[in-house]
Amino acid sequence: MKFKNKNHQALFSSESQRLNRNDNVKMSVLYLLTADVRLWNASKPHIRKGYIDLDNISVKKGNLKSYTLLCVAKDICDGTHYLSIHDLADCELITSKMFGTIITAINIRRYGLNGNKNNNEKENENA
Repeated sequence: MKFKNKNHQALFSSESQRLNRNDNVKMSVLYLLTADVRLWNASKPHIRKGYIDLDNISVKKGNLKSYTLLCVAKDICDGTHYLSIHDLADCELITSKMFGTIITAINIRRYGLNGNKNNNEKENENA
């Protein structure tokens, strides 16, 4: 699994111990929330044992990056449609690094923390 940096990896590893690591949705959301310091600081009070209260996380004082990652987290968790494929393809809105972070979160949602690369390769062959 790729992380934004060592701080992201350490924070995710530490905080994931407080949630069900077998819950792909929660792990993908936590991965996104811990990828950005401002978003994480806004999120911490809304994470309780076994529950992430995305609806009450506010990043009004944050930046576009924080807001975008929060929207992706809501899309993954709740099935909302804050970001479109068009948005994801827009290099001015989604940087390459942020795109990689989003794709990793989607992979966590789909395959879990221990996603099997062989499964991914087999799916690609059948695409």
